[in-house]
Amino acid sequence: MSATAAEAAEKAANWAEAAEVTLGQVEEFRMMARRSEGARANAAALQELVMADDFELHRERAVGMTNMWACVASALQATESGGSA
Repeated sequence: MSATAAEAAEKAANWAEAAEVTLGQVEEFRMMARRSEGARANAAALQELVMADDFELHRERAVGMTNMWACVASALQATESGGSA
């Protein structure tokens, strides 16, 4: 199955949205970690920082997928319009 430029652009947009959502989650977990105080809260803060790091990895993947699909869309658009990729 071959993708069209429009389909590839849509996938790029979807991955960009996922990157934006995970960035919000990263910021939320880091903010919660900063608010934690005391010994019991330190454990919670550590857990929140681990979650933030995990979401950061998901965000990096989403950004990479966004860039890949944007390149695919560009190449397909050039091909569909008769140009060279």
